[in-house]
Amino acid sequence: MDISFEFSWVWLLLSVPVAVALVWWLYFHKSRQEEWSLRLKSSLSALRLLALIVIAILLLRPFITQIIEEEEKPRLLIYADQSASITQEDKDQTASFIQTVKTELGEKYKVESFDFASDVNTDQDSLLFDSLYTDLGEVMHSANNDFYGENIGAIVIASDGIQNKGMDPRYVSLNGDARVYALALGDTSIRSDLELSQVLSNRLAFLNNDIEIKCRILASKLQGKATEVHLVHDGKKLESKKLTISNDDFSVEMNFITTAETIGLNKYSIVIDQIEEEVNTLNNARDVYVDVLDNRTRIKILAHAPHPDVAAIKRSIEQSDQYEVEVVLLSDWDQKIKAADLYIFHGLPADGNDLNKIKPILKEGIQTLSIVTTGVSLRHFNQLELGFTIEASRNKSDEVTGGVNDQFNLFNLEKNNNLKRFPPLLAPFGNYIINSNHQVALFQKVGNIETENPLLLFTEQSGLKNGALLAEGWWRWRMFESSISNDEWVDLLIQKAVQYLAIKQKRTRINVSVPRQLQERQEVVFNAEYYNESFELSNEPEMQLSVTDSLGNTIDYRFKNNTNAYRTSLGALPPGSYSWRVSVNANGENFAEVGTFTVKENRSEFVNLVANHAFLADLAQKKGGAFYQINENRSLVQTLSSLESAKPIIRSSKSWTSMIEWKTILFIIVLLLSIEWFFRKFTGYV
Repeated sequence: MDISFEFSWVWLLLSVPVAVALVWWLYFHKSRQEEWSLRLKSSLSALRLLALIVIAILLLRPFITQIIEEEEKPRLLIYADQSASITQEDKDQTASFIQTVKTELGEKYKVESFDFASDVNTDQDSLLFDSLYTDLGEVMHSANNDFYGENIGAIVIASDGIQNKGMDPRYVSLNGDARVYALALGDTSIRSDLELSQVLSNRLAFLNNDIEIKCRILASKLQGKATEVHLVHDGKKLESKKLTISNDDFSVEMNFITTAETIGLNKYSIVIDQIEEEVNTLNNARDVYVDVLDNRTRIKILAHAPHPDVAAIKRSIEQSDQYEVEVVLLSDWDQKIKAADLYIFHGLPADGNDLNKIKPILKEGIQTLSIVTTGVSLRHFNQLELGFTIEASRNKSDEVTGGVNDQFNLFNLEKNNNLKRFPPLLAPFGNYIINSNHQVALFQKVGNIETENPLLLFTEQSGLKNGALLAEGWWRWRMFESSISNDEWVDLLIQKAVQYLAIKQKRTRINVSVPRQLQERQEVVFNAEYYNESFELSNEPEMQLSVTDSLGNTIDYRFKNNTNAYRTSLGALPPGSYSWRVSVNANGENFAEVGTFTVKENRSEFVNLVANHAFLADLAQKKGGAFYQINENRSLVQTLSSLESAKPIIRSSKSWTSMIEWKTILFIIVLLLSIEWFFRKFTGYV
């Protein structure tokens, strides 16, 4: 404990002589006190001097500094698997183990227990996790994030080792050196079972084209048995194949081919007929969903000459089977405008002749993406009337990089931490004037300074959308990204831009957005927009939603206003197919949109019920701990009790206390002055 002063203690050297002088003048200088005895004057002067010195010390604002040491017990974190594959008996045994640990190891550890499944439930009053998934990697992340900087002595994971979501926990590093112990639940015995372990198909298909669906079938302890495998669509068996199991550890792949005959989202099921000896029949069927389109979206790239940007953009788009891309030199173009659904202009127009060729595309109402290169004539480019203009006295260019606009929301655009390292592009130097409804996806950056000039821009006029990439050298970004990482951010940006622009705009007053496919227990959210007579966004009229399930049950919902749009959440719906209808009544007119969506059943926790104890043992070994069966929990308690690496730590902190706040000192000052006053009063000299 130390005493310090807010003001310098040197002031005491001045204060003490002043106090002595005041006391001398009061008791030894005045002649009327000559009758007092020397002893009385000395005593009273001592009281006054002591009070004055204490007051002088307090005026220097003294404070006491103390070092406070606290012992912090190591934490023992217990994570209990509560996923659907865990039996109630295992859950009860785990709860009993946790109670035993809290009782017997409470002196050594600060014991904390958490449930987990798809996520870790750190809030014991909520059930935020989805029991249809198991994510052991999330347990490691919880220990790192929720207890960052804490003294973690050990971690215990009680689970069956069946993981179907997230990262492999064996390769998630812990921030500290806590050991991980695995407490194994579940049954590892191999039982008679047929399992559809995998079903694969293309996500997209085109009308009247073939769809190939592949499946992998596993069989355990069913040698000599036979059954049938069926491909089912809308309750109708399209094809059946015989399956004969030749050994107890059997594996086979099967292919089914069918024709896409219905436009929209189609559900196909692979179903295996049950064999009597099977223990688990929930993994005998799996569904796949194929979105059948009427035709591929046709994209035509018009350019003056071959260019690396053209090749790079073409490769990016062609990664999706949904698009058919053709590159045509403007001089060879047949000018059949309706032969494409989206046009991409590269380096056009370079002159008035180019302008006359491509301007009819815009007049026809076909949407475009313009790549503005150094060869573009800005005077003629501005005459395309894309919703913005570039004012420049001559065609000069700037070396720029890009910065993601946080406010952009036309599609999901993730940030790229490597973007500042990308090589510069060449962008037109001038004033950018935007005179339409627009959103900027990327801003131009000159060096480290982000400007307000757009690099990737989307405009909308009279219901038609156009985009512009206002620089050339895009191929450099694509090559640089592939050289530093396996990310595909550059390709995805082009794909999403094309997807946004290639959607054929319908001149409708209602625009509804809802996912076509959702997983079981996933929130179903509808977003909608209403346009008034002038095609301006409005949320004044009331918007209604009705949703009908496959049994014909209909539920009505009301949208809530959200800025200029509408939004409503249906919560999580049971698995199945649903149809919806959104309607608005405005000024006596009715407007409506209809559609469908599907909620997919999640059987992840029931596909494989054989506990994976080898996985848990490997996890514990890699994290410096040990593996225990649930019936060996007493041994685990003893191990944790004697674990030498789990030690308390002493945390030191400083405490500052101002002596002015001490009421005792005030009492002493008052007491000293009161005693002095009493004797002076008693002797008649007050």
